[in-house]
Amino acid sequence: MPCTKQPETAKEVWTSEEGSMARETAITRWPGIVQGMIDDLDQSFAHSEVAEQVEEGRRIQATLRIIKNEISQDKPLHPLMPDGRSDIDGFNAQLKSFGNITWHNAPWLFAECYLYRCVQTLFGRSTHWRTYDIFARQKVSAFVASHAAVEELCERYVSLTSAGAFCKTSEEEQALIFSEMTEIALWGNATDLSLLSHLSLDQIHSLQGAQAIQAGQARIVSNDMAVAWDHLRSNRGKRVDIVLDNSGFELFTDLVYALYLLDAGLASSVKLHVKSIPWFVSDVMPHDMDVLISALADQSIFPAAKNSSVRTLTERLREAYSKSGVMSIAEHPFWTTGYDFQQMPAVAPELLGDLRGSALVIFKGDLNYRKLVRDANWPHTLPFKQAIGPLVGNKANEGIKILALRTNKADVCVGLDEATLERVEKEAPGKKWVRSGKYAVVSFSDGV
Repeated sequence: MPCTKQPETAKEVWTSEEGSMARETAITRWPGIVQGMIDDLDQSFAHSEVAEQVEEGRRIQATLRIIKNEISQDKPLHPLMPDGRSDIDGFNAQLKSFGNITWHNAPWLFAECYLYRCVQTLFGRSTHWRTYDIFARQKVSAFVASHAAVEELCERYVSLTSAGAFCKTSEEEQALIFSEMTEIALWGNATDLSLLSHLSLDQIHSLQGAQAIQAGQARIVSNDMAVAWDHLRSNRGKRVDIVLDNSGFELFTDLVYALYLLDAGLASSVKLHVKSIPWFVSDVMPHDMDVLISALADQSIFPAAKNSSVRTLTERLREAYSKSGVMSIAEHPFWTTGYDFQQMPAVAPELLGDLRGSALVIFKGDLNYRKLVRDANWPHTLPFKQAIGPLVGNKANEGIKILALRTNKADVCVGLDEATLERVEKEAPGKKWVRSGKYAVVSFSDGV
């Protein structure tokens, strides 16, 4: 059945809303992010021997200081300067449609996208810095710092595959493995696998396995895991898409999840959607894939004598990504626009058409979730399929089969039943359950 009409009372979250996470982000977090960019350039200047590059970089740095001050002083947002990419007109048209907005009185989702796009124009219009990723250092250092969790996950995954867990188990046990692997992808940015049940194959064979997984899902406040499993099992052997979020350890968990989908026969291929410009600090860009695989093979990080499972998994990733091509990456400019995903039919119909051909499109992370539901103040008990509106489809056009894996880090959240909402508001009052990243949602739509 097509979803019912969205409530018309839900409005986008604005940075002017007192007490909101949007306002806190605009006043405190954005200036800090820009300062981090300024500091990053200082480190690059120290390693450059090209005077013209340093001089141009210092001009970019000076403009970043202006942007930081404009945010702190609540100045108006101004039209973006062309930098050769096709999305500038769209940003400026959106900006005009909002009227006279300032950093502390703007739609949160648009203003944050605008910030990163504004910064990219500085690099895109330069001579020596056009391909510079100002967040590269943070991405690499975060991944290296999580080496212990990487080693542990490699050992667990190689152990499961060696034992034939994906092909020598019952349907019920395969459903448990799907839940476990999906949770790893869900909580991947936590870099702490103690969140999970650490199941061995022997435990999966026992009642203990099901009980452990059920207990571990108490913090998933809206959980469509079972229906997602039924859908994927019924459509096994087709392409699956993953719209990625963060690089570093989270990207690693996403790649392990992609390998699982392939090894379990749930997908014939996996297409990984990445950003084409530096975005929201740590979002995955094409080169981050090669950086991660190279880091996995770096014996100064993962000594070969101690980490045979890391070597095994690294070779399997190389085979899937670089050799056989069953794991591939795709870029599209739509992912770095200021539009929410419900505007995809009008703004990027060719991308929508491609995603319709996927057995399942897995959207990772908080930003992708916010864009799916239009970053609007929906009632928390509104069904997910109603909140995503036109992405569900209608009688004339098929929708996208969606699985959203999101740890809650912003006030917008839907799909809860009344009892769960009452429970989490007692457990984590003051909006902590939607802001702290300690709770999550696994939300599914079958596209009809």
